[in-house]
Amino acid sequence: MRFFFFIFWIFLNFSLSSFGQNKKALPTNSWPRTILWKITGQDCKQPSYLLGTMHLVDAEWLFEYPEFKKVIDSTEFILTEAFTSRSEGPKSSRQSILKALPLLSKQQYQILDSFFVARVGEGIIGNSEAENMTVAEMETAILTTLVSETKGANGITKFMDLDLFQIYQNLGRQGDRLDRIVPNEFDSANIDHAKKYLARSLNYIQNSDKAEWNIYQMSDVDETVAKFKEMKVDYRLDEPSMKDHVSDDFDFVPIEKRNLNWMNKITKSISLKPCLIAVGLGHLYYKTGVISLLRERGYQVQPVLFAKLH
Repeated sequence: MRFFFFIFWIFLNFSLSSFGQNKKALPTNSWPRTILWKITGQDCKQPSYLLGTMHLVDAEWLFEYPEFKKVIDSTEFILTEAFTSRSEGPKSSRQSILKALPLLSKQQYQILDSFFVARVGEGIIGNSEAENMTVAEMETAILTTLVSETKGANGITKFMDLDLFQIYQNLGRQGDRLDRIVPNEFDSANIDHAKKYLARSLNYIQNSDKAEWNIYQMSDVDETVAKFKEMKVDYRLDEPSMKDHVSDDFDFVPIEKRNLNWMNKITKSISLKPCLIAVGLGHLYYKTGVISLLRERGYQVQPVLFAKLH
C-alpha cells in the first residue's frame, strides 16, 4: 500500500478551534465591519495590528486593500497560532513512540480499514506500513488521502495564516507561534491523550464523501467565506463567551484558556517591535477574546476600517 505522504507536520500541530473552525455562519451585524484592529498605548513604541483570520481561505485577497498593505509595510514581526521561524526542540526517539493501530477500538479499526480500501485500494489489515505508523503519521495519511481528493477549501491546501507567515519569511522577517508545540508523538505515559488525538483524526473522515468536505466539518463553506470577506462581524465584546459559538479543542484546551495563555507573549512582542498578530477570528469574540484581554491590560484596540474596492 502506498500512502500519499506530504509534509503536513506543521498543519497537524495547528488549532482546529477559532474561525474556519466555527461551524456556524458568521454573525451578520455590520459593526465594525472589519477583521483588522490597531493596537497602541502602554509600552507600544509603534502600532501593532490584530487580524482575525479564516483558516479556509488564502491571504491573497487581502492585498487588494491598501490598508492591509500598510500593515505589512509597517510591521516587523508576525505572531500566529502555529508557525515559527525559530528552531524547534529535539524530537522523541522513534523507539519510544506509540504506534497507532494498537490504540484503535474494533469499530475504529474497521472504519479506518474501510476508508483506505475505498480511497487508495488497500486497507490496514496485514499492512506493514500501516502497522509501523505512529499516531501523527496515521493522521498525516488520513489527511493526505482526504485532501488529494478535495478541490475546495479544506483548511490545509488553503491556509490564510500560513500564507501570511510565509509573506513575512519572504520579506526576511521573523515570526513565532502563540501556542506551545502540540504533542503528537506519544509514548506509554500518554496513552489516553494519544487515543483522543487518534479519535479526532478519524473524525475527519466523517462526511468526506461530500463535495464540500473540509477539515472543520463546516457546511455552507462558500457562503461563510463570502461573509468573512465582506467582514460582516459582530464581535459581541460586551458578552461572555458562548460555548456553542466556538469549538474548544486545541490539544483539548478551551479557547478562552488559550487566549489567556497568549497574553504574555503578545504584550512582550508588541513592546519590542511592531507586530502583526494573525489568529483565527473566533479568538477575537467576547469578553474572553484577545481584543478585550488587551483592553483590560490598558491597550487601545481600535477597528481599522477598509475602504470599499468597488
